[in-house]
Amino acid sequence: MKVKINATDTLTFGVGKPSVWGEDSFGRGTFPPFPSVVRGAVRAGWLHENLAAENANTDLDETKNCYVSEYALLLNDEAYFPAPADYALSGEDTLIRCKLQKNDALSSLKTKYQLWAEDDGKLKTAEGRYISRSALGEYLAGGKIDASVSLGGYITDEDKTGFYRNRSTNTAKRQMLYNSPLKRLQNGSNRAALAANIWGIQFEGLVRFGGEGKTASFTQCSCDISPGLPKGFKSDDEKINENGEFKLYLATPAFFKSGCMPSFLNEENSYAELLTAAIYGYESIGGFDMQAKRPKQMLRAVKAGSVYYCRLRANTPDNRQKALSLHAKSISEFSKEDGFGICYIGKI
Repeated sequence: MKVKINATDTLTFGVGKPSVWGEDSFGRGTFPPFPSVVRGAVRAGWLHENLAAENANTDLDETKNCYVSEYALLLNDEAYFPAPADYALSGEDTLIRCKLQKNDALSSLKTKYQLWAEDDGKLKTAEGRYISRSALGEYLAGGKIDASVSLGGYITDEDKTGFYRNRSTNTAKRQMLYNSPLKRLQNGSNRAALAANIWGIQFEGLVRFGGEGKTASFTQCSCDISPGLPKGFKSDDEKINENGEFKLYLATPAFFKSGCMPSFLNEENSYAELLTAAIYGYESIGGFDMQAKRPKQMLRAVKAGSVYYCRLRANTPDNRQKALSLHAKSISEFSKEDGFGICYIGKI
């Protein structure tokens, strides 16, 4: 089921950084939320309407095997994805493509190749920029990205100041003011929403979404939220270069056992090897277990938009098919069902 998530009020989503009383009164937030938030909200909404909370994850729970297969930000009803990390930002909104070249320089970089951007101006990371579904299709086809957007015109930052209340006396406690970051999604000419494809469940309705008891409406939608086969491509096999080179683009954050490296690229007898990578960094992602009533274990995930440049060790039809089988699938080694690690194969 494809769902569109529209906010009915401001939204807030926390990050994996705690706030300590008396030391830091400003909360931290993120947007868009992780795909696990969407799956959790759908499960909670279905359970609220159909089952008691204590029956979660039992045979009566029809949602326990549901999973997120696609996830994107919707801007004016068009899917947008994080700008790939193998592009650099020049000026305010110009993206510069990094070129693959041999790593001949004296460097601590251990890979055989490196990515290099040639520009006379001052470059910075493209993190925080977003590209359209059609632009992502062109990128995966080996083309160039011409435009990107920031979320400034679609989402307004709002601050909420609150205080800690003593429950026994119902009075405010001194020196316990805090600031909570809120996001207001525009509904006018620059509409912003979220979309996900969730398998194994049918649900529509109003549910709590994010922190502070905020709500959002979940409705079915028909939006395309996957780049699909690029124009002019006759088959999926064209996503891999003739010499067996290809790249993996992460549309959502991914968990790997060895940190930032997918296990299939970290094994000596694997069908593919790593040439180089462009990684934005990591997210600390946890959550809260509603059934156990305790926080989940916090793990570090490679950020969405990160890109891995790979090459088949043997350019055989069997190995090409193994690589193509990763397209539009999750390569995360933990929490696949939550939509982490959704990746797309592209040409170098």
